[in-house]
Amino acid sequence: MKILILEDNQDRINKFKSALKNQDLYIAEDVQHAKEHCNFNEFSVIFLDHDLGNKMWVNSNEENTGYQFVKWLIKNDLQKNSLFYIHSMNPIGANKMFNLLKDNGWDGIWIPYHLLNLEE
Repeated sequence: MKILILEDNQDRINKFKSALKNQDLYIAEDVQHAKEHCNFNEFSVIFLDHDLGNKMWVNSNEENTGYQFVKWLIKNDLQKNSLFYIHSMNPIGANKMFNLLKDNGWDGIWIPYHLLNLEE
């Protein structure tokens, strides 16, 4: 299964890699790299963090956020058949991403990172 992970925290990235080692993983630490992956691949699952660039509690209007990435996907009608897991610990940003997906008919779930079951 092809999985995209938008995440900038190296500990989390390592946990994803370990738990999903038998999957075809694509890691993007910023929105630009996530866009590049999505222009050339179809993903079954996409994991989304909101706050990127090693920042916390980022405003969704900033360019390098999971929210801006979701807006771009919807605008370009990409990855519509993917299942989105929003794993951000930022409740405001996560809620905005979830509602944007839902309001446009896309399939998303919000599960904060510490509640994800990423067991090996």
